[in-house]
Amino acid sequence: MRVKRGVAARARHKKVLKLAKGYRGKRKNVFKLAKNAVMKAGQNAYRDRRLKKRSFHQLWVLRINAACRQHDLRYSRFIYGLELAGIKINRKMLSELATNHPEVFEKIVNEVKAVLPAEGEAPDLGALAKRSGGAKPAAKKTEVKAEPKTATEKGGKVEKKPAKKADKEEKGEK
Repeated sequence: MRVKRGVAARARHKKVLKLAKGYRGKRKNVFKLAKNAVMKAGQNAYRDRRLKKRSFHQLWVLRINAACRQHDLRYSRFIYGLELAGIKINRKMLSELATNHPEVFEKIVNEVKAVLPAEGEAPDLGALAKRSGGAKPAAKKTEVKAEPKTATEKGGKVEKKPAKKADKEEKGEK
């Protein structure tokens, strides 16, 4: 008895054509064209789900920067100040506060400004450790160079080892 495959093929075609609903021209009702259109649409959707996250992050940073500039503060200094102050708010929420609740955002900016060191001044590492709850960062270690021990490091001459042939002749071997 032969196997009839029409039912399965029809089901596959219907599934693809259902996904292609709303496409223009023959792409909506010709299986061969609809299959390619649906595949391409799936690839674009997969890629753009990731790109969407990137573009929203850019938008949030842009909004925060604009709001910070109104308070005479750069974005990078603001984020650094948030870290110093121990304020843990993500960029999405900061962006929302900057656009919809500027008075709350201004309070945050004032807190950050109070903690930030002056432009050219080094940060107070003790205060940073105290606020973040961690240990005080270790001071930079200065590297001490040791005295050279070998003749080559001193720049002097080094005796060359005798060649293997000469070694054998001295021992009396051939």
